[in-house]
Amino acid sequence: MKVPYSWIKEFIDIDIPVSDVVAKLNTTGIETTFYKFGQYIPNLTTVKVLSVIKHPEKDKLYICKVSDGSREYQIITGADNVKENDVVILAKVGAVIKGREIKLVSFGSYTSEGMLLSLEELEVEEKSEGIFILDENTPVGADPNKILGLGEDYILEIEITPNRGDALSVRGLAREIGAIFNLKRKEIQPKPVLTDKEIPINIETDKVYRYIGTTIKNVKIKNSPLDIRLKLIKSGISVINNIVDITNYVLLQEGQPLHAFDLDKLEGGITVRYAKEGEKIITLDGQEKELKPTDVVIADGKKALAIAGVIGGENSKIDENTKNILLEAAVFDPASVRKTSKRLGILTDSSYRFERGVDVEHTSKASNFATYLILNLAGGEVEAYKDVYVKPYTPKTVVLKPELVGKILGEKIDASEIKSILERLEIPTQIQENQINAEIPPFRAYDLERPIDLVEEVARIYGYDNFTPTYPRVPVEAYEKSLYYDFDNKVRTYFLDNGFTEVLNYTFTSEEIYNALKLPIPEIKITNYILKSHSILRDRIVVSLLENLKENLRFGRKNLSIFELSSTFFKDFEEIRVGCLAVGKLVDGFNYTEKERKLSTTHSWNFLKLKGVVENLLNKLGIKNYQFIDENIEVFLHPYESANIQVNGYDIGFIGKIHPEIAHKLEIPKDTYVAELKLRYVPREIEKENLLDGYLYTYYLKKEPVVFQELPKFPSAYRDLAFVIEESVKVGKFKEDILKASKYVKEVKLFDVYFLSENKKSVAFNVEFFNPEKSLSDEEVNIIVEEILNKLKLNYPDISLRT
Repeated sequence: MKVPYSWIKEFIDIDIPVSDVVAKLNTTGIETTFYKFGQYIPNLTTVKVLSVIKHPEKDKLYICKVSDGSREYQIITGADNVKENDVVILAKVGAVIKGREIKLVSFGSYTSEGMLLSLEELEVEEKSEGIFILDENTPVGADPNKILGLGEDYILEIEITPNRGDALSVRGLAREIGAIFNLKRKEIQPKPVLTDKEIPINIETDKVYRYIGTTIKNVKIKNSPLDIRLKLIKSGISVINNIVDITNYVLLQEGQPLHAFDLDKLEGGITVRYAKEGEKIITLDGQEKELKPTDVVIADGKKALAIAGVIGGENSKIDENTKNILLEAAVFDPASVRKTSKRLGILTDSSYRFERGVDVEHTSKASNFATYLILNLAGGEVEAYKDVYVKPYTPKTVVLKPELVGKILGEKIDASEIKSILERLEIPTQIQENQINAEIPPFRAYDLERPIDLVEEVARIYGYDNFTPTYPRVPVEAYEKSLYYDFDNKVRTYFLDNGFTEVLNYTFTSEEIYNALKLPIPEIKITNYILKSHSILRDRIVVSLLENLKENLRFGRKNLSIFELSSTFFKDFEEIRVGCLAVGKLVDGFNYTEKERKLSTTHSWNFLKLKGVVENLLNKLGIKNYQFIDENIEVFLHPYESANIQVNGYDIGFIGKIHPEIAHKLEIPKDTYVAELKLRYVPREIEKENLLDGYLYTYYLKKEPVVFQELPKFPSAYRDLAFVIEESVKVGKFKEDILKASKYVKEVKLFDVYFLSENKKSVAFNVEFFNPEKSLSDEEVNIIVEEILNKLKLNYPDISLRT
């Protein structure tokens, strides 16, 4: 909100530099900046238009004769809103407007001796519709800089937190500044115009707290006085006509949104109701909006006239032909206004205030003030009036004890001073038996509810810089890091040491990536998401890593090794996971020269290389009983280059190559490899067990301690054995059976797989044999191999050894 400092001075007698006022507002919780309104421009003067004729030689140009009281000027202009007897602003020859010096300029046979100015040319309005017309009683030959306050007045621009709707007005901001500097705020309120005749108003929804309607007949539509127009312009509000300007003027000064309907365009009485399914309305900005039954509208007997608290309708707006008006002053439910405003994508000054709460008790005073201004500036007479107060305000009393203030703020403040601070904020208080009873006024009803809220008000106005500084007490004992912190850090360090780059992503993601991966949409969705790409909470990290890859590809980076250690979300719990993605080339080594470092050894990522990274991590964590199995493969992974990872029969992750169809759909390289491991279980309820099977942290804590073993006294014997087995036999399972077949088999390493036919394959292993009591001879090893073969034949009848 923008507010002229001169307007605030009408409510409080203050002679404090604007910079000091802004500094105090910032320290008390209202973010404020300030700047000068325009800048002083020499060689300007006010002139009266003596005549206006069309240029005989140039289409769309006019020749104006103007006078500053001492001489006449001939001005050529393209503005068509200038007429005889108007008082306007003239930039004389030599004036500099928007960086361009005004000179004598010929348009055909006629010379222009200056330029008539709009507010856009004065650089105080972004876009102007024509020449700025001053009031008819403005003296000619005067300095427009003084009249408009160019380079003199200051504009305060404030940003508030959602709970401080009371500060969204000149009146409210003056109250705040008065409290800070202990200045009494003036009350500007004319007497109400009374009438016994009532307007038919029907309320059909509980989303209306109060609705006041006033009909005024025989008004005259014209420009507003310069004082009102200037205040609106300085506040960033467009000037339209006297009736609309008055509603905006009262909104800014009093904080009460108003709306004026053309009474002659209404068909029947006023009804405040829910919109009908599919009902449409063309709003004041010319947009057609389709409404829903959750939206509240102001309607007559046949149609919707306005969207309650948001915006008026085109079908009842004030125009130059308006004679009779209906003035609306109402208070609507903040949540209802916000939902409608957000859904329709319409943010107005009215909706902004209704969403943050409007003083329901002040509505009648604001309505009376607007009526007073209309009668004085547009003429007419009040015909009818009705105030439907659906939900009268009941003041709430909050009890505050000085001891609580001292405990929270760390400094003793007397009850009398607390009372003084609250009353400066116009919060009525009484001191009874060493406690302060504060009656919450309606303009703070949405904000002050508990004693702690009042403590905050006391601290703000007392001044944070007035508290005695004290140093925090820091315990001397060393901070002990948690076990899971060390665990997470060990996993993170492992990936960093292996050439991966850590990425940090939002845990929000989109439904599109899940649809692309053919995955079910996660259960947890964001109701009020800002971006559609942040509409759900992810349940796996790989979705974020694939988005990272797509973003890197946009910038031409094709070699990528990244990982993320973060949260994934489920209905009743969360999981800490680590995911990694590898694509393109990896670097195995470096070659150094005197002046530069060059990459020397690079290889392409493949399934086995990433599998090695995962296996080494599991070994580093001391987890032994892991398996890579080809069952229940993730749908987005390649069926023949992927695996599920299990520990003790529980799934703890997956690894694999992205399915070619998915890679094509995502427009990523076909040789993209990913892996993901479940690290820790995090229950939503703190008393629940968090060490569950299926998580690496659980097995990490339960791992067997490392025990020293003596070096073997006898050497091992090695044999390369190539078995011919059925093509359907799983090599991993077969390897495990070899290990179990003899107590003398210490280690089995696969080094070759060769397909002999459609039904047969050869798998070759390097087998280490070891007897801790003696050295094994060749004959003894041959016997052991024969025993192994016989045992294997029990499960694999067609097995044989290749020779």
